[in-house]
Amino acid sequence: MKKMRKFAWIFMAAMTVAGFSACSNTEDEPVLPGMGGGNGDGTGTGTGSSVVLTDTIYQFNNIEANYTPINDLCPGWTHEIISPADDNRTWQSAQFTSDETGITEKYIKATAHDGSGSNAGKKYELWMISPALNVKDAANKVFSFYSEYAFWKESSSLEIYVLNEPKSTASSKEKLNVKIANPENSPLVNNDNELYKGWVASGDISLEGKGDIVYIGFRYVAQGGNKNSTTYCIDDFAFGRAQVEHYLGESGGDTPEPTPDVDWSKAISVAEVLALDEQVVTVKGYIVGTLKKGCPTAFETLTEVAEYVEMQDAGTYTGYSTVIIADDANETDLTKCLWVKTNDKTSDYPGAAGMTSNISLDKHPENIGKVLYVQGTHRAMFTALPGVRDILDWKLGE
Repeated sequence: MKKMRKFAWIFMAAMTVAGFSACSNTEDEPVLPGMGGGNGDGTGTGTGSSVVLTDTIYQFNNIEANYTPINDLCPGWTHEIISPADDNRTWQSAQFTSDETGITEKYIKATAHDGSGSNAGKKYELWMISPALNVKDAANKVFSFYSEYAFWKESSSLEIYVLNEPKSTASSKEKLNVKIANPENSPLVNNDNELYKGWVASGDISLEGKGDIVYIGFRYVAQGGNKNSTTYCIDDFAFGRAQVEHYLGESGGDTPEPTPDVDWSKAISVAEVLALDEQVVTVKGYIVGTLKKGCPTAFETLTEVAEYVEMQDAGTYTGYSTVIIADDANETDLTKCLWVKTNDKTSDYPGAAGMTSNISLDKHPENIGKVLYVQGTHRAMFTALPGVRDILDWKLGE
């Protein structure tokens, strides 16, 4: 039917979310003021409880059956049946297992199709609305998704909106120009009837300037009847991270693989980080040294730390919990350097996995002069040293 994807994802543990669920990789946050429960049976407007997210990807892996309304499937998501009032179809779960590959796909879809044609003449307007997205505190202020269509009809449409409230009648509502699957941009998928096409990536959609807390609304409009409407499918809704790639999955699963998902081309310099307040940063610099093993646990000034550093000319190194980076591979002025914590507890910061064993100079003195890319929180270490810790991701270059 369609290709599976390989999900590249990391936990943004330094944000307001942690952990993961089958529906997404973030734990539910507190209910927003004024948000209550819905009927949840697909026969009306489901409001659900709203959660606040700074980083997430929804894969809908918890789908166990078709026709589960989105609000019953994923806390924080809502749906509205604007019309017709006497029909309970809405944005709901779907799954398909390929006889050829044995792969089961899981996603959300909206359709006005009825094989019997009993709903002919009815106009459908169905909304699906995301949880609250904390744009203000998100490290990456973008969202993305994949779309797929079947049974193309010009009379059907899918529109994407930014809302300031989780409802179709929000006081602020902006329609976005977003790439959505259509006959011109969709790859053909080999299947029995060739009615379904391949998944289309929306690309990263910026939410800069759209508000501190926003919601994304999916508006589906179509005519009822037998083969009289386009079916739209949505998967891999992501916020706070770059969009991930598709891949041809292995039989039996669509489990995400925890590989890096950072646009390292946007890494800033050490000098730029030193001028910033405490915040999440993506930085690159040359490894120029480390702190000696057994050094004090706190320093009042940079002058005090000088006798405890092992720089480029040390020859051998004992440091294992930090590396020092700078914009110049030959830098010796500690006021122009950042200390990077390499031994972050991976149960709290999974993105730090492998740093100590692959970067620390006591094990790899050959890393002196190499470029280190790192994403984490810029804040003081050892009391007075400007550093990057709470590591979210890293990469070692040449």
